Amino acid sequence: MSKALESAVSTLKGLPKAASKFSPAVAEGSRIIPSKARDNSVPIRIDAGKFDTITKMLPVIMQVNSQAKSPGLTAWRKKHSSHAKLATENFDTAANDKDAEYNRVLDSMLVNSILVKAKESLGK
Repeated sequence: MSKALESAVSTLKGLPKAASKFSPAVAEGSRIIPSKARDNSVPIRIDAGKFDTITKMLPVIMQVNSQAKSPGLTAWRKKHSSHAKLATENFDTAANDKDAEYNRVLDSMLVNSILVKAKESLGK
């Protein structure tokens, strides 16, 4: 599962202008990246949480797409559903360097999702 996640995060990092999609205007519960047209090429998606107007933070949620082909991701999705949170993080919409913030969020979500899977495997 971790290799599939690493590959998916690498693909998300390569999406053009992806960081600009993380804005206060994103509706809570909606998909930020990738577009639905790319579901077959990326096994995970990032959805928006409720934007905090005070802190300017946008909570984002990593979820497994229903079209995921990786055995590890497919098994996780079947056990938890495609709406379960694989990882969460806050995106600072006020950051000066949106691309750096985007990469930080994706890296953090990758580590968190691997930890979630590891804890689950250990039964904790």
